[in-house]
Amino acid sequence: MLNILGGLFSGFRLRDYKVFVWRLINLIYKEFGILIFVILIPSVIKSMPLKNANPFELYPNGIIFNVLRNDEIVGKHRVSFVKLENNKFRTITQLNLQVNFLTFPIYKFDYKSDATWLNGNLISLRANQNDDGQNLIVKVSKKNNGLTITTPDSKFWADLDDLPTNHWNAEVLTRDKVINTLTGKLSSVIITNLGKEKIVAQGKSIFGTKYKYTGDINTLVWYSDNGNWVKMQFKGNDGSKIDYDCIECGLGQIIKKDVKHRR
Repeated sequence: MLNILGGLFSGFRLRDYKVFVWRLINLIYKEFGILIFVILIPSVIKSMPLKNANPFELYPNGIIFNVLRNDEIVGKHRVSFVKLENNKFRTITQLNLQVNFLTFPIYKFDYKSDATWLNGNLISLRANQNDDGQNLIVKVSKKNNGLTITTPDSKFWADLDDLPTNHWNAEVLTRDKVINTLTGKLSSVIITNLGKEKIVAQGKSIFGTKYKYTGDINTLVWYSDNGNWVKMQFKGNDGSKIDYDCIECGLGQIIKKDVKHRR
């Protein structure tokens, strides 16, 4: 199989991209009997306004998600944005979870990160988490032409344009590795476009594009056509279903335009 794929890449040029994609589809179908309905290609992702996303336009009121565990609200995820001088801005992310049995708390998780950005690039980040009594601090800082990621027990290097796993910035969809602010490591990922579907966000039914993360991170994430992060779903460590239900994710103007159009 690897030899055949090597043959497909031989002499590959950009203008041959479509031919390559269809040859690859036929190869996979013949080898595995799998019919593929959706193929993720760069042109699909780049149709959204990703590069140097302006969070103050996308999320004028910040971001708020209810976090549900098996359809029961267990916490909130909030992101706020602060303008700084010289084209810099800060993103402050807070996640607070508590799982109860009857009226007694049996699990708590608290996370806060404070990141500084310049011209679409991360230049510093500090993330503090308390996972039911287990504390971890992750720091990211710009050094020369790269980023250093440090925890009390490890140190990694990342490229200057690598992005963290905070999801508000849809440009992350173009990457195959991300800075995991929960572990302090670089996570390798494959992100697949699963197409548009109707979802509920900010109490309204909208169309969102669904993306699937596989690899070191396994999750489903939805974005609006404008690049707003509007939904997320994944499995907890105990196998429970975790859903992010958008309370505020910058859809006010989109919803107003849709209502006006219907009138």
